[in-house]
Parts: sequence; C-alpha cells; structure tokens
Amino acid sequence: MRALPIMVDTRAGEGPPLVLCNGIGANLELLEPFVDALDAQQGRRVPTIRFDVPGAGGSPATVLPRRMRWLAGLLRDLVGRLGHEQVDVLGISWGGALAQEFARRNPALCRRIVLCATSMGMAMVPARPEVLLTLASPLRYFRPSRMRLLGARTYGGGFGQDPELAARFANATRAPGVRGYYWQIVAGAGWTSAHYLHRLRQPVLVVAGDDDPIIPLVNARLMAGLLREGTLHVVRGGGHLALLTHADELAPLVHRFLAE
Repeated sequence: MRALPIMVDTRAGEGPPLVLCNGIGANLELLEPFVDALDAQQGRRVPTIRFDVPGAGGSPATVLPRRMRWLAGLLRDLVGRLGHEQVDVLGISWGGALAQEFARRNPALCRRIVLCATSMGMAMVPARPEVLLTLASPLRYFRPSRMRLLGARTYGGGFGQDPELAARFANATRAPGVRGYYWQIVAGAGWTSAHYLHRLRQPVLVVAGDDDPIIPLVNARLMAGLLREGTLHVVRGGGHLALLTHADELAPLVHRFLAE
C-alpha cells in the first residue's frame, strides 16, 4: 500500500460509502455544500469519503509527478485502509478522470459511478483558449478576490453574478502547492478513457451544466452515448460548479441513483 500522508474526511452512514474526487487544485472543504445536502436526504444516509490528492489542501505533493493510474492505486489503497470492500465514486472535473480510472482498474471494488462536469480527457471537445489559459495557473486559488472576477468567465452558471456564492467559495479555498497543482496537470496529460469507457460495467450517472465554459456540454453527451449503463442529467443554467451551486437539485438525484 502507498503510505502517503493524505488528508481525509469521512462521514458515517449505512451501506457503501461515496468517495468524492475533487477538481484540480481543489481542497476537500469545497465539497461541503454537496455533502451537507446529501446528508439531508430522506432514507439511507450515505457515508462519504473526501480526501485531498497529493499537493492539494492538506496533502503534501509527491516528489515526482505521477500518472493517473498511480493515483487510482493510491485511492484504492486509501479505501482499503479505511476498511471498505465496496464503494461508489463521484468525480468532478479533473476528479472525474480519477474516478473513471479508479472504476476501470477496480471493477469489484467500485459499485456505481457519478461523473460531474468532466470528460474523456484528451479525447474531449476543449474549452475556449482564454478559459484554458486561466486553468493553466493556480493563481485564482492564491488570490481569492479574483474568484468573483473570474467566476463568470471560468465557471459559468451565474457564479460571477452571485457575490455571496463567490465569497463562500473563496473562504473555503485552501491554496494548493504550486508543484502539486502542476503535478495534477501532468497526471492528466495524455490520459483518456475513450478506449475503455464503453467497457465499464458499472451504472454511471453523468451530470453536466449547459453553461459550463470549462467542459462543454457536448462532452457529457458523448460520454453518455458510449457507456453501457449511462444516464445523462443536464443542469439547466448550471456551470462547471453545478454540483455545488445546484446542490439542492443534484443531491436528491445522486441519492436516488445510489439507492437503485
């Protein structure tokens, strides 16, 4: 097992836990609105596992860059150390790539998959160049005041027009290590799920906003079309952070999907 010091947050519940894989540079606290909304659902209380990948939040970066398959192994080892024989996985943005790779390599361990605002990696319809340029640097995490200014252009979904939302997001942000941020970019470089997505046997819920500047909606439609058991849910007016901004809509949807 990979014995790296990884920052982890768990919440108790019944049945298989939901492992949440965050976006590039993002710390586990940013998923709080969705986890709270999931906790509030009637019926089975879904246990959750949040973690900071190396170089993000409270987890130190690795000395050398690692590929996505290595990070999937790290996640498998983390689940094993926590004593779980089966889990569900949810990935948002960059974390969606990690979720896909984890599910592919651990079919007996991974029961169901939720993919939010993500793509097939290199085989994706890309964002506009100015959006990609913003994502190429972790500057937005080091200057939270820029969250509101960059929000509309980068995240969509009305993020920039809601000062309260932008402030909450900024206050919960922990700047990633610069090396860790770029190691995450390296991990995703050249990665794609296009050659195996159609072979995944787990049921998959694909969630996408129709106003996502980072991952255009067409990517979600392509993924849902390739999956054996794929269901697409489009968030009207949702941007890249729809899982957080539309938690009241998406938490019940995810809860029902995990209960099936």
